[in-house]
Amino acid sequence: MPPPPSNHDESSEVLAAQARAGSKPAFAELVARYEAPLFNFLLMRVRTAEDAEELTQDAFLRAWRKLDLYRSEWKFSTWLFTLARHLAASRQRAAPPATVGDEAAEAMCLRPDPSGALADTEERANLWSLAERVLTPDQRSALWLRYAEDRTVTEIAQILGRNGTAVRVLLFRARASLGRHLDPASKAAAVRPVTSGACGVIATDPSSNPRGSRPTVS
Repeated sequence: MPPPPSNHDESSEVLAAQARAGSKPAFAELVARYEAPLFNFLLMRVRTAEDAEELTQDAFLRAWRKLDLYRSEWKFSTWLFTLARHLAASRQRAAPPATVGDEAAEAMCLRPDPSGALADTEERANLWSLAERVLTPDQRSALWLRYAEDRTVTEIAQILGRNGTAVRVLLFRARASLGRHLDPASKAAAVRPVTSGACGVIATDPSSNPRGSRPTVS
């Protein structure tokens, strides 16, 4: 008897359509794909890793219940992250401003895609810890989506509920703010080429831009 077909090779949009039709295995595959990225994204917007964990579970539960509203022409991950952002916003309205400490910053780099460079975990955790202290939630979220998740400006705009110009401004100001706070050694590390995957490195040095002015964001 041949083995049952695997969901691993299906696109997320196909899996979402199957889940909308009632397939629990398809939805389980979506959870497996997006649990860590969604947790890391939410950690940029809430107070603690525990809050991010709870909101991650809430987001998947909400997604399952609202799959009838999902349309296959939408990118599933963008729809899911947008839904999660709304949940986080509701949580934040009922809580004091978020201040995520070193433990949460470490969690961001200990729950990534394992293909990331483990040797850089501590260094990158320090960079994201700095981001938690000096950036707004939207700036942190935009940076994470751009550099850790390799999202386009258009996708980030959809997730954050902003237009493309506003996202470019968020990214520019966030990089500039980090650059002002980094010591020379950390700044040198921060301008290494960015690869996709959790805990990506942020380019903050104006010298990374040929004109030394506003960076170009693709």
